[in-house]
Amino acid sequence: MQTEIEIKFFVASNIQPELSNLLNSLEIKESSQQQLGNVYFDTPTLALRKLEMGLRIRRCDAFAEQTIKCRGQVVGGLHARPEYNAPVSGDLPTLSAFLDEIWPTLTERDHIQHQLVAQFRTDFLRRYWLIAFEGAEIELAWDQGEIVGSQGSTNINELELELKSGDTTALFALAQRLAKLGGLRLGAQSKAQRGYRLAGLGKPLALQALVASEDIESMTGISEGLRHWQHHEQLWLDHLQDKGVQQQAFDALRQGVDLIVRCAATLPQPAPWLHALTSLQTHLQIRPNEHDEWPAELADLFLYPAYVELQLAIVAWLHHAA
Repeated sequence: MQTEIEIKFFVASNIQPELSNLLNSLEIKESSQQQLGNVYFDTPTLALRKLEMGLRIRRCDAFAEQTIKCRGQVVGGLHARPEYNAPVSGDLPTLSAFLDEIWPTLTERDHIQHQLVAQFRTDFLRRYWLIAFEGAEIELAWDQGEIVGSQGSTNINELELELKSGDTTALFALAQRLAKLGGLRLGAQSKAQRGYRLAGLGKPLALQALVASEDIESMTGISEGLRHWQHHEQLWLDHLQDKGVQQQAFDALRQGVDLIVRCAATLPQPAPWLHALTSLQTHLQIRPNEHDEWPAELADLFLYPAYVELQLAIVAWLHHAA
């Protein structure tokens, strides 16, 4: 078992020249590229999803491996989940190849085994670099391809930084370097989450109410505010043709930012990102002018390096304060 700790970015523009320049400035220990095919499995009643597990078979040339990811944590774009890998032969995963203790009972495991069916697939080209950075080894992967389900398909264009060894401080520092390239957003949604929706097995993103009492604990409030902010950022982007939904999403996004500011104000020591967040809060509350430091259009703001760096700074602060 290993705990996968990674930061995911969605790529929204051509970053090839800027990324090449960044890579040329770093110590690359190895690099490669592979065409990967992945099939995700669950039962018709989504028993694995209810256990907060994700199961796939990944193939590359003659290589095949089954992976199960267990319940983890997503804060902003930081993903941390226990994962287990095992060789596989045939078209279906073999659940008995994984440790017994990850299952509620072995009877339930065997019941799931007999009902497994393929639900959706992801196919993408992965370009990979292993980077030595600030005493750590970090894998940078650029995935480009598509997710295919029974109800359609969608593109994959993601950068993922995974910590292979060393401290997460280095992971966040390299992520900040990437954010400066522009054209990137922090990605809180996994390929599997998007795939379940395309298979008609997951609810579409929808407006959410922010449930936060006046006496909410500071750390909890900041984490919840960030989740609310990023959820409605994605909702705004998913409804570019529906101005009504966009306005509701924008209002909810501001609620998330406001909650973080309110909770941060109660901290015994000021958070290092509070000044930048307060500036963004003001920008979102008033009509921007030509002298504003933030872009006026939300589509531009969501890809603005300082905006992405601010979200990253909050994620890093939450991670290290936990």
